[in-house]
Amino acid sequence: MKLASMERLDQVSRTRFPPVRWVGRQLASVRKRTTIAATVVVGSVLLAAFIGVGVTLRAALTRNVVNTAKNEADDIVLLVKDGHLPNPLPIPRGDLAAQVVTSKGVVVAYSPNLKGAKALRMPNQVPSRGIVQTEYSSRANRLAINGNVDHHTVFVADRVEVPTFLVGVIARSNTSGDSHLMAGSAGKPTTFYVYTIASLSSVDASVAALKREFFIVYPLILAVVALSTWILSRRALAPVDQIRRDVEEITSLNLSNRVFQPEGDDEIARLATTMNSMLARLDAAAEQQKQFIADASHELKSPLSALRASLEVGLLHSDMTDWHQTASIALRESERMQRLIEDLLTLAKAEAHVQAVQATVDLDELCREEVQRIRRTHPGVNIDMSKVSAVRLLADPEQIRSIVRNLIENAVRYAKTTVVVLAVADDKYATFAVADDGPGIPPERRDAVFERFTRLDPARSRLQGGSGLGLPIVRSLVELLGGTVTIGTSDMQGAYFNVRLPLMTEGHGTAETPYDPQPTVAQPLSAPMKETV
Repeated sequence: MKLASMERLDQVSRTRFPPVRWVGRQLASVRKRTTIAATVVVGSVLLAAFIGVGVTLRAALTRNVVNTAKNEADDIVLLVKDGHLPNPLPIPRGDLAAQVVTSKGVVVAYSPNLKGAKALRMPNQVPSRGIVQTEYSSRANRLAINGNVDHHTVFVADRVEVPTFLVGVIARSNTSGDSHLMAGSAGKPTTFYVYTIASLSSVDASVAALKREFFIVYPLILAVVALSTWILSRRALAPVDQIRRDVEEITSLNLSNRVFQPEGDDEIARLATTMNSMLARLDAAAEQQKQFIADASHELKSPLSALRASLEVGLLHSDMTDWHQTASIALRESERMQRLIEDLLTLAKAEAHVQAVQATVDLDELCREEVQRIRRTHPGVNIDMSKVSAVRLLADPEQIRSIVRNLIENAVRYAKTTVVVLAVADDKYATFAVADDGPGIPPERRDAVFERFTRLDPARSRLQGGSGLGLPIVRSLVELLGGTVTIGTSDMQGAYFNVRLPLMTEGHGTAETPYDPQPTVAQPLSAPMKETV
């Protein structure tokens, strides 16, 4: 009960909270992912560019305002040093304000927009000249212009040391409102502070205007990017959709069909070319498989038909049948079927790259065993073993035996009188060669003999010509072992098969030296090979 309740809880949680991969499935479309990615990338770049431009613009505009405030402070400092200080202070711009304060906090002069204002905050340490600090204040009422309140200002301070003979009190000498620093009594120099305030409202307004324009244009740009990407991706992926539809229509019954191949040499065109090549290979493999099944069925049907016919005749005329002869025919046909089935199994394993357990194999001993066996069944053919030397391999003994047996049987089957067998080895390779004095193999047919169920002489019977699987088995096993097999013409004008296998020792791989199609083996046969492919 507890397990069932936990399972129901898990189902409910999955229903309410779907896994994260749900989003991936919803966005599985390449067009959607491309559009979203392009929009996000462009939006991020534009946002980063806007932030950079905004920071740069604010810094540049603020620097101009600071320079203006510094210049105005320098002018007022000169007036203080000259001993002539007008009141109110002349300010060329309405977004500036100035104030001159004594060291005791008494305001001696100020600009009209600070009339009646108290002394501004004095810095703790003000050097004798130059700008002290630039302050950004969020407090209101620092600078009031035309009744407005500035929250963002720049504060510049200068300290001026005035000699005592210029220090005095402020006196109004005329109706113009000019104020003068009158000469006072002798003593230490008097310190005055010159404060200049510059409004950053113009900077804020410029940056705010940039923000407004950006946030109006920004969505439009993203919409244009998304729409353009969606349309362009649809046009770019249209051939992919067509290829997909073509592939969906291809089945095992119409492998000859091909997918749409767009013009050009882009990735999609190369994809279509690759898929058509794959379909061509699949078509060829399917045709080869059909032919193989048909040939195998035909090859198995022949001994079965002969076996059944002999048994039916024997049963029909049981009193007149020589059952010893019938049993011999049945045994011979069953041996043919067994050999054919074994060859098919060996060929299937070789083509599936099934590696057997490796062991030490004496190639010369295998050659002698197979030659002795074949001499008993073909006493009329002379098999020369004089060129077989001691060769030791690390491989599957049955695979090596199958190579040796099929090549020698093929040579004996087509030879007139003589077959020559060779087995030698050098530092890296073992060479096994078989030559005969038969009709040979024309150069244009040398590739065909390695195809399954292929016979060069269609008129030759299956009993004489074999099943047509021996040479395909040889090539598949040689390739499985990392070697090569070539066909040429021997000095006896017959066929010449040369198998070259890499020597392998325990703990070591195959040699990496490339294969020479014309190996320099000392006297492989009674005379050198005349032609090689």
